[in-house]
Amino acid sequence: MRHAVTVDGDDKTLDVRAMDADCIIHWKLEQAPTKPADMEQPQPGESAHAVRQFFVKQVEKNGSCMILAWEGDVVVGQMHFTTREIHKTLGGPENYEAGSCYCVDHEGFGPKLSEFNDEGIEHLLESESRVLRILCFNVGHTDPRWHGKGIAKAMVEYLKQWAREREWRRIEARSCPDIIPTSIVGDWMLRRGTYERLGFHVKQEHKVTPEESENRLWEIERLSAPNPDYPPWVKYYVTQLPRLLIDPDWKTEYDKNYLMACDLQ
Repeated sequence: MRHAVTVDGDDKTLDVRAMDADCIIHWKLEQAPTKPADMEQPQPGESAHAVRQFFVKQVEKNGSCMILAWEGDVVVGQMHFTTREIHKTLGGPENYEAGSCYCVDHEGFGPKLSEFNDEGIEHLLESESRVLRILCFNVGHTDPRWHGKGIAKAMVEYLKQWAREREWRRIEARSCPDIIPTSIVGDWMLRRGTYERLGFHVKQEHKVTPEESENRLWEIERLSAPNPDYPPWVKYYVTQLPRLLIDPDWKTEYDKNYLMACDLQ
């Protein structure tokens, strides 16, 4: 799948496709662009080896576990996904404070994998539900030139096509209200409106903790104040804020998260 972007005034065409055995990425994309050879280098410790082997097994069993955005021979974006059963067992970024979490940055990820034998992992990957779960995104990471280019949305669109061809029944993803700035939720969640425009609907609604709710409201109010020194992503958010504030219900939404679903059959 081709996706056109403009970066620093230059027109570029990204190739969005599923990760395969030719390039297994098994840690966070720290900067973009990144060469596959850099990511293929072995990392120290048994946990890193366990994570890599787990990613290899997912590719062997299900065809992939990540959508990548390539610019030539370098990677500028990645999106992790897995089966609903793996997510339920290992958790995802929303469970980052737990003892284990399906996140390459989580210290409990590798050790948790060692609790399962090959048969146990394969059973979870077979997925009786035939439902995939989007876990997180990483586009450009600390390089803002790649942000706001529709790359994450392109990866979701490609996953829909990829999953439908392989007879998956549904894709699920955690989301947050449009009003929530990235500085609160990080870069692993897309907003509800984005998912709805991609064909998803709200399956479940969840209240965040009172502490999280307070932090979100404080951050929204902070970013509402004029500041010419905002970084690029904040400027984009601030330009959207007046539109969001027109909605009288926004104050009832900032303390929620959503489980979004896209039915494929």
